[in-house]
Amino acid sequence: MKLLFLRHAKALNREEFMDDDLLRPLTNKGIKISKEFFKKISNIFDIDIIISSKATRAYQTAKILQQFYPNVPLKTTRLLNPGATFFDIKTIIDDHKEYEKIVLVGHEPDFSEAIAKILGCSFLSIDIKKSSFIELEGDSLDNLELKSFIHPKIFINKKQKSEL
Repeated sequence: MKLLFLRHAKALNREEFMDDDLLRPLTNKGIKISKEFFKKISNIFDIDIIISSKATRAYQTAKILQQFYPNVPLKTTRLLNPGATFFDIKTIIDDHKEYEKIVLVGHEPDFSEAIAKILGCSFLSIDIKKSSFIELEGDSLDNLELKSFIHPKIFINKKQKSEL
């Protein structure tokens, strides 16, 4: 089993967006950086399914990722909306046992808290930056280990880094 946690790309600030937070969209910079990053990521990871929060910013991020995996299904679930718990993520994984390589697209601090619980490290403090991937791998949800933590900055040029 391989789980890839993908935090959504850069979205409008909450102060800039006066509507429901679930409707808050990505910025143009977030879209641009994600496209460039995911193009490179698609050469690294094989995936079987993308499962996204229903929040607009997460779904837009998932759709950008899917452009580089056109044959991979994309599903949405409210279980990944802001406030998702370890048990919500466990439910999603249990409901998709037929898939070996799953990408979950969601939010912070939900993912870092769930990853700490999955790894059995309640003291683990990670800050997953926007558009970053965390890769966990193992034979079951109870036996996963951290394999990689990939931030878009490692693949983009100096000028673009200042935009992050």
